Amino acid sequence: MSEYGEPLSEREKEILQLVATGVTNREVAFRLDISVNTVKVHLRNIFAKLGAESRTEATMIAVQEGWVRVESTQESEPSSSIASSGSMPSVTPRPPLPWSKRISLIAALLLVVSGIALTWPSTAPQEGNGADSPFEQRQVVLLPQSKDLTWHEHAQMPTRRAHLGLAAVDGRIFAIAGQGPEGVTGAVEIYDPAEDIWTRGSDKPTPVTDVAAAAIGADVYVPGGCDNAGSPAQTVEVYAAADDAWRRVGSLPKPLCAYALATLGEKLYLFGGWDGAQYVAGAYVYEPEADLWAEVSPMPAPRGFASAAALESHIYVVGGYDGETELTTCAAYEPEEDRWSACAPLAVGRGGLGLVSLRGNLYAIGGGGWSSYLGFNERYNPDDDAWNAIETPLLEEWRSPGVVEIDDTIYAIGGWSGDLLSLNQTYNSLPFHVYIPVSQK
Repeated sequence: MSEYGEPLSEREKEILQLVATGVTNREVAFRLDISVNTVKVHLRNIFAKLGAESRTEATMIAVQEGWVRVESTQESEPSSSIASSGSMPSVTPRPPLPWSKRISLIAALLLVVSGIALTWPSTAPQEGNGADSPFEQRQVVLLPQSKDLTWHEHAQMPTRRAHLGLAAVDGRIFAIAGQGPEGVTGAVEIYDPAEDIWTRGSDKPTPVTDVAAAAIGADVYVPGGCDNAGSPAQTVEVYAAADDAWRRVGSLPKPLCAYALATLGEKLYLFGGWDGAQYVAGAYVYEPEADLWAEVSPMPAPRGFASAAALESHIYVVGGYDGETELTTCAAYEPEEDRWSACAPLAVGRGGLGLVSLRGNLYAIGGGGWSSYLGFNERYNPDDDAWNAIETPLLEEWRSPGVVEIDDTIYAIGGWSGDLLSLNQTYNSLPFHVYIPVSQK
């Protein structure tokens, strides 16, 4: 049995280098022509030798030791209506984060790892890493919790996709449309968590990307979206999960894609997005019984690629992209008063993130790669109006995965991280919390 401090074998280093790219155990096994069980055995040995508790922790140790390098990402997403379309120049990805900031962020994350090893189970505060770090000299506190794994792998989505819509109905997850290897798709793939299997549903009649999906009852609504040329649509199509059938309902007030979408009660709320010429701040509410869209108070500023989730009587719209920068913005919409209020910003900018509410908190999953670096996900506590860092299974970038919650478990499926992804990850409890108090001034 491997022990702490033993050197890694060449095969173990090879596996760790692949794990650091964010691929699953199945993908590692495929690339190295070994079994998944063999990969798991190697990972257990790697964790034991490094004293690591997770894939992320092992990756950060590998970066520190020089076994893994953080490379600049030069390629953009293939045929993405946002990253490469000539008709949408304002959404061309920004250059990677400067090395000084990337090194600062890595150092800050290494501080977290070293804090676990050196101070466990102490809860003493750790110092920040400097002004260039996304922590911006905020106090970092480690609070030990259970030692359970935080992210778990499940059966991968059959089609690699990003910018897709994801919704849950009756315990099943519906992955709809998005950007696939062949371009924009209307594919519908259905995941059953109880059986850990995927099946195929009827394709969406209008293939689109840069969309979101939301369920009201047994119906999944997918408004607008962009085609291969980056042109947004006005059409709203609804998938009846019980019948595996599609229908059209009232069109959007204007063509839109890359918007944020959420439900509250029996109503659908849509915020911001791309209208074919610019990012917009407009907001709309849809009432299924009347089959009508109505305009409500716009967001404080235009943005696309944000994400929205309902928490109690508010709908929070978080993160996003304005054509130049990934945003830390957090704003809360109160439907009853038709007004907006500010909430504490994210610790780092996140464009193309997923947002879900769980047990009275919000979870921001993914983002990074345009102007920011993904080193962690974040959780928001409305009582404290503060975001706290939590572990991420992928580093550097994880744009536009589908994110949904079922039975107190967060599912994050697909997305983009140097390539289109088919991964299917779930988030449960944390082995520790990293608290980053965010100033409200």
